[in-house]
Amino acid sequence: MPDINDAASKCISVINAYQQPSGAYPASPNFTPYEYCWIRDGSFIADAMSRAGQIESTERFFNWCAELIVKRRDRILQGGLLDTRYTYDGQETNEDWGNFQLDGYGTLLWAIKQHAIRHDRSIDQYQEAAGLIQHYLASHWHEPCFDWWEERRAVHAASLACIYAGLAAYGHPEAAAVQAEINLSEERTDSSLLICALFDATNGQTIIPVISAIEEKLVSEDGGVYRYKDDSYFGGGEWPVLTCMLGWYYLKTNRYDAARDKLNWSLSLMQPNGWIAEQSSKHLLHPDSYQEWENKWGRPANPLLWSEAMVLTLISLLSST
Repeated sequence: MPDINDAASKCISVINAYQQPSGAYPASPNFTPYEYCWIRDGSFIADAMSRAGQIESTERFFNWCAELIVKRRDRILQGGLLDTRYTYDGQETNEDWGNFQLDGYGTLLWAIKQHAIRHDRSIDQYQEAAGLIQHYLASHWHEPCFDWWEERRAVHAASLACIYAGLAAYGHPEAAAVQAEINLSEERTDSSLLICALFDATNGQTIIPVISAIEEKLVSEDGGVYRYKDDSYFGGGEWPVLTCMLGWYYLKTNRYDAARDKLNWSLSLMQPNGWIAEQSSKHLLHPDSYQEWENKWGRPANPLLWSEAMVLTLISLLSST
């Protein structure tokens, strides 16, 4: 297992190595279905790089997003929808994909504002894009969209939490209405719900039953975190992204040893070159389904830049405690 400072340096190096000249962050540079930039993944990656002091990389991504949004100004103002992922030069794809997702745009607003506060940076250059995103989210937040996993279309608590965080970061009046619609009791046990706690979007509801259910049902014997119980994607392995998010939650609740355990589990997956895959295959929920995915798409995504980012985020958070 790498030293924590060495691990952080490797995460930064991997992300910098694969960031595109345009500023886009690939979801995974070596896995064909993921050779695009997701707004959600990219926003979490940018936030991690901001925490690590990588200002140039962070703002190159924000610039890429701002240009992409402003070019679609007329579509946004006319009520049209935006995609969740784009080619590295900012174009839509023609593939069949669950493209209507709103969480990424909320996360992007949150990440831009956090970066500005963290480094006392001017974000005037993103003003037009941020305004358009707020208009877009305020117009569509109540519409069913795909969840984080691009599988189920509904109004999801995790998506609402991201939308709320973005609108609240800019003081948008619609933020309160979005937060009021978050109902944790109606959600299945899914680790994406961790974001409701991380973004302080629970609207007075206790998150403890949700966390307890995740810990009971979605944490492996080794400590990694699954997406949801019936996940069969590449057999349904544990995700470093979610494991680090649970560690982030533990830090918010002053459970420092538990947070370090989640970081250590994630670091145990880091390869000597710094790569961290999308998921571990050590304790699959549904191993019989693994081969069909490998036959379809090859080996699982490796590296996944979102995995690198969440490890970097948890290291940064632990280092500041």
